[in-house]
Amino acid sequence: MVSAAPGYRLDLPREAVDAWRFEDLVARASATDDVADRRQLLAQALACWSGPAYAGSADAAWAAPEVPRLQELRLVAVELRADADLSLGRAAAVVPELERHLHDSPDREEAVRLLALALYRSGRQGDALGVLRRARERLAEELGIDPGSALRDLETAILGQVPALDLPGPRSAPLPAVPAPPPPPSLGRTAELRRLVELAAEGARVVWIAGEAGAGKTTLVEAAAARLREDGWQVLEGRCPEVDGAPPAWPWTEITRALGAAPLEEGTAFWLARAVAERLREAAREQPLLVVLDDVHRADELTLQLLRQVVDSLAGCPLLVLATYRDAEAGEALAATRAALASAGARHLELRGLDDDGIAVLARQHGLEDAGPAELVLLRERTDGNPLYVRELTRLLVAEGRGAARTGVPAGLRDVLRRRVERLPGTAVTALRQAAVLGREADVDVLAALAGRDVDEVLDALETAVLAGLLDEPAPGRVRFTHALVRDVLYEDTSLLRRARVHATALAVLREQGGVDAATLAHHAVAAAGPRTAVDAVPYVVAAAREAGRLGAAAEEARQWASALRLLELAGRRGGEEELAVLLPSISAHARAGDAVTARAQQRDAVRTARRLGRHDLLVDALAGWDAPLVWTVREGGAQDPVLLDPLLELLETPAEDGLPDDVRCRLLVALFREVEGVDDARADAASARALELARAATGPDAARLLCAALNVRAFTALGPDLVAQREPLAEELRAHAAAAGYTDHRAVAHWLLFLSAAGRTDLVAARRHVDTAVALADGGRLGHVLGTLQVFDGALLVLAGRHDEGRARYEQVAAHLAETGATNGALMALIGRFVAGFARGDLAPVADELAWLHSVMPGALTDAVVLGLLAAGRDAEARAAWQLRRPVSRDFYWLATTTLRAHAAVRLGDLPTARQAREDLLPWAGRIGGLDSGTLVVGPVDDALAAVAEALGEVDAAAAARRDADRVRRELAAQLAGVGL
Repeated sequence: MVSAAPGYRLDLPREAVDAWRFEDLVARASATDDVADRRQLLAQALACWSGPAYAGSADAAWAAPEVPRLQELRLVAVELRADADLSLGRAAAVVPELERHLHDSPDREEAVRLLALALYRSGRQGDALGVLRRARERLAEELGIDPGSALRDLETAILGQVPALDLPGPRSAPLPAVPAPPPPPSLGRTAELRRLVELAAEGARVVWIAGEAGAGKTTLVEAAAARLREDGWQVLEGRCPEVDGAPPAWPWTEITRALGAAPLEEGTAFWLARAVAERLREAAREQPLLVVLDDVHRADELTLQLLRQVVDSLAGCPLLVLATYRDAEAGEALAATRAALASAGARHLELRGLDDDGIAVLARQHGLEDAGPAELVLLRERTDGNPLYVRELTRLLVAEGRGAARTGVPAGLRDVLRRRVERLPGTAVTALRQAAVLGREADVDVLAALAGRDVDEVLDALETAVLAGLLDEPAPGRVRFTHALVRDVLYEDTSLLRRARVHATALAVLREQGGVDAATLAHHAVAAAGPRTAVDAVPYVVAAAREAGRLGAAAEEARQWASALRLLELAGRRGGEEELAVLLPSISAHARAGDAVTARAQQRDAVRTARRLGRHDLLVDALAGWDAPLVWTVREGGAQDPVLLDPLLELLETPAEDGLPDDVRCRLLVALFREVEGVDDARADAASARALELARAATGPDAARLLCAALNVRAFTALGPDLVAQREPLAEELRAHAAAAGYTDHRAVAHWLLFLSAAGRTDLVAARRHVDTAVALADGGRLGHVLGTLQVFDGALLVLAGRHDEGRARYEQVAAHLAETGATNGALMALIGRFVAGFARGDLAPVADELAWLHSVMPGALTDAVVLGLLAAGRDAEARAAWQLRRPVSRDFYWLATTTLRAHAAVRLGDLPTARQAREDLLPWAGRIGGLDSGTLVVGPVDDALAAVAEALGEVDAAAAARRDADRVRRELAAQLAGVGL
């Protein structure tokens, strides 16, 4: 701090301010000619960003010009890094990042250029042209202008396949890349591929391969061609053109050219067929021939006539024709050709959707490297295994996340489906649009009532769509869209006004019909609601929420309550008792669904509203109504929230407590524990002990649930060092009571607690058993995505087994899931995983920037880890400054891990008094793996920390003994890891 007119100035080096450091790194990157160095500098520059520029001061006058300037510079840096990646030959890897970048900034022509170039270099010429076409349409529709010269030139070059577009030689050494293994050529079509090879061996002459657009017909025949080529076959290919204007019999022209023969001359079909057959016969004398005719549903009459005559003329020759077509688009000419060739022994193969393994392979091939069960189920439900749909939806999932993939339709796929629908009569299209409003499946009688038409008229319209392959008939009187994406395109192409009217009519029809579930009625009520009718829709949504709650579907219950709140907001009815009646059950529903962030936000709203209304009873309900087990801290960033904490203290630590019933006081104590654990150890211990005392004495219908909640928080307290002897008994008691009462959520949490207890004593077999049980219970119970945190344990074990990168990736995968589902501090798990992996391999420098960011936004949190990371990066001054902000180690489930790190950090800094105190605290825990009892922050044997302190204090013999003990712990750990397959 220095004096400077008109007051004081904070005088900092440029590297200490992230905005300045970012600009300097971008400038250095722009000045270097070495592509690899440029890419590394840009990556470092972009790592400076952790959110919007000047997010806390964006409204200030001084920030107004700076925010857009920095944001523009960030976009430029993203594009420069992508350009460097392209120069380094990383085209395929950069595509998902550029798709996300273009989605967020659709008007940037440089982003369009880079994405199109990356797609082209990845072998996706059609997709590249699609990106350019959509950019042209957007510019024309929204701005009335044409693309710039760079985009126009690139489009021309791609159409002409100009060699200059190919990757140039790098000006410096490229980044090392691990070549990916080639994907299985048949992608889930193993049985079909085997059948084609068998038919070739059997001497089949023609095989028709049918399937809808994107079913993988071309991929299958290419795989078959590759297999037969290895067996000595010559492969000739001809494709029926997609556009009009091509010469007749074009596929046969391509085939004869491939043989090196002269182009087909004009003549009658008979003589043309004789000429083609003769050329094929000559070729077949040397080796068997495979002729591939792709997309013959678009074949002209002459192409089909030549096919019939060539097959007839070459009877007895070693020739197999594979002809692919879309059965929904096959015309009369193709049907006649198939009938004519039946006498030649033609076989038929109809392609259905990919199996689950095929979907997984295709998803990974297109960027979804860490596809888990949830993503694969989503892809299966939305695509029915159609490879084109899987590919396009995977790209959408990678670019925009799971939320967009649940409801969005990729642009390229939308065009394909629209073309199929446009070929239908108008009456069929209308019926399809109305059916789309009803959902994936519809009752024909309901659809007729919705349309106000005779059932037979509706059946006639629907039959056309069935024959076109857009609908199927799962049961008499019902139709179902063959793919969810077909329904979504039809629904989204219907205007919002018309959709609302159809939804309103559907609600009236279904309500009159009776026997319809509450969720369906709520869906139509919400979709039809406007400002004047929103209040009328609320009862339907509340009924659906309560029905979901009775079924134990917490996520669906939470979604319905959130929808009811939006309806009240639409109607202008927020802020009163009417809203509180919805908010209170919504809090617990979101908590049980694992969305603690939303639950706490709603709890704060409910507390403020109850206080404003002067309703003491509703205030107590808002604070005590959270009915969900505690498996993870619910406070974002660990900070206490006075909106919730202050009224709890007023109710529990003032004379107001005297008027509370014991069961209410118990619930409020559980709520208080959530607000103080990890911060106020004494108050947390007292609250959990008193809550358990009250719960043990409780009677009534809710006594069992209350006891489980109190046991939960008391066992959570025992995860720290002070009640370690009570860990397992409390967890076992919780498990027994939860099992007896049928509370699956508390049973899962009990096994989570038992897992931590077993892990703490390095009994990995028992720990893994409890993990598996907890996850199995969570999948079928109420805490599925919250208990995803248990899967982090697998990442920790992988790190302990020396598989550092695999372990880190597991942490990051779980962190992404936790963050998406609303778990408090879920994203922080990725940083913990990177720290754990770096600590295990002895290199924390790569995570120093992230740790410094954590220290800047949460001073005092994980200070010991921050210090070690900064020291590893040579940033000693920053490390010492952070060390001054250290707090006493919280006596929670991170105590052993944090104390172990404190000993290491104190030794590195030469703070011998702190090191000596840490050793005194750790001695009773010798022989353990630090942090294994947390299941997440694993920091190696405690004895390593004891040895480091002894060495710093000059105690040579003690240090040597601790090192030997650490080696023994590692050997015992290796045996335990072997016991769990690692």
